[in-house]
Amino acid sequence: MTVPVRSSVRTRHPVGEVLDLLTSERWVQVKAARFGDGSRVVRREALPGGGLLLAVSRELPEGAPGFLTRLLPEDGRVVQTDEWAPDDGSGTRSGTWRVELAGAPARLGGTMRVEPDGAGSSYLVVGETKVSVPLVGRKAESFIAEMVGRLGVREGELLQMTLAQTGSS
Repeated sequence: MTVPVRSSVRTRHPVGEVLDLLTSERWVQVKAARFGDGSRVVRREALPGGGLLLAVSRELPEGAPGFLTRLLPEDGRVVQTDEWAPDDGSGTRSGTWRVELAGAPARLGGTMRVEPDGAGSSYLVVGETKVSVPLVGRKAESFIAEMVGRLGVREGELLQMTLAQTGSS
């Protein structure tokens, strides 16, 4: 079984501006400073046709329950890889995301989209978490999904604040 994750944020900024920030090293630095999670770019590369891949390493938040800590990477870091597809001409940019939990019997990932929304845009992240461990898997999936949901809200607020600081509307 899996547990769904979802977060969304509306902004008054156009799709291109939101995507430019989400795929920038600046965004990774802003998140590292705000969340103190040691975020750093592992890989950033242009893909054929105008797509983009961004892989970011970050520390896991403290406070995981004991049953979950033994399932997490020993170094306490995960790598999230976002792969954005080329512009398809519709005004919407889509992609996939996945989190690698080295050595853990878990997977986390899904899709993301930045689309026009009135005079601005909406950023939507949808996915699921799966932990393949008997007895505690469902509990671990729920805990991880809740953490990802809270992080999505915090990142959405930070995205809006960071876009507002660019001085454009």
